[in-house]
Amino acid sequence: MFQLDLRSLTIMAGLIGIVMGLVLLGLRRNYPASIRGMRLWGTAPLVCAASTLFYGLDGLLPAPLVTLIGNGLLLVGVTLFLWGSERLHGLPSSWRRWAAVIAATLLVLAFFMHVYPDYRIRVLVFSGTLAAVVVEHARLLGRHGNKRFAHRFTAMVLWGQAAVLICRALSTLWLDLADTQRFAQSPIQTLYIATFSFSALLVSIGVLLMAGERVREEFEYMATHDSLTGAYTRRAVLAACADDLARWERYGNPFSLLILDLDHFKRINDEHGHLAGDHVLAHFVQLIQSHLRSADRLGRYGGEEFLVILPETDTDAAKAAAERMRAALHATPGSADRPHCTVSIGLTTVRHGDRTIDALIARADAALYEARAQGRNRVQVG
Repeated sequence: MFQLDLRSLTIMAGLIGIVMGLVLLGLRRNYPASIRGMRLWGTAPLVCAASTLFYGLDGLLPAPLVTLIGNGLLLVGVTLFLWGSERLHGLPSSWRRWAAVIAATLLVLAFFMHVYPDYRIRVLVFSGTLAAVVVEHARLLGRHGNKRFAHRFTAMVLWGQAAVLICRALSTLWLDLADTQRFAQSPIQTLYIATFSFSALLVSIGVLLMAGERVREEFEYMATHDSLTGAYTRRAVLAACADDLARWERYGNPFSLLILDLDHFKRINDEHGHLAGDHVLAHFVQLIQSHLRSADRLGRYGGEEFLVILPETDTDAAKAAAERMRAALHATPGSADRPHCTVSIGLTTVRHGDRTIDALIARADAALYEARAQGRNRVQVG
């Protein structure tokens, strides 16, 4: 009956890891710098591959050296996947904690190899530590990406990998002996190595999918948000306004629309330079966002003009909100790189008979024109 040689299976897994690592590192060069963690993810399968290839030297190098270095590399490789995901989500790195765990694990393995030799305890400790790292990674992805396919897929693979590791750790207590060798031919060892190697390949595919998912999110954000201020683009905010108009026509949910125009903005650019003007715009958007609810939408309509959509808001509530925005900007002192400025606001609320966004914008724009004519730095209802 054909039996797969465990040494060959281990080396094959290592070669696959090398390919996946090189793919991840190669793609990193073509991805935006904002996609963090790619270097760690690309290094992880290479380190795992180094461990499996090192295991293949069993019999050529001293067994204790092969075991400790091979296990250490595999622990580091699996942990690098976790650290890459932490970087992707902007979380504090846990490298100190896990580095201490890895060092402690290797010390325990060395003890049960030289002082009190017992293969079963080594398997239990090593597989248990690997399972702890994998579970931590799966929990991280569950907390920070439960609505994304790539995150769910990778977390599912990680939970399966953890189950394999836990089963292997527990099975050693009745399937192995104290003096069992790593490459002893047995169905359980063959199944374990094959399953773990396949799951490691799926984890590499999963993090590749997560990186691609983040790239897509980046492009979607760039398509809907102004690069300077972070506000919605003209097209995106008009689309949001169209959605609110459709809800008004169908359910009667009111909403208000504001047009905000920074007063004498051309003078700021002419007297202080365009960089100062950019600082003014970015600060203005940040200030206005702090006065909006999560359902409200702020978009850059053009130049120094912005649209604000206030769902479920009548005229009185919208005027009070607009006045708070105007007063907050007026009270903000200028600085060397950001001159003081004020804002004029035209406001309107949807009415029966409104059928197009253009009608709303024209009414708000007329109110804004009146606010300018009356001296600027004011809110006018239209």
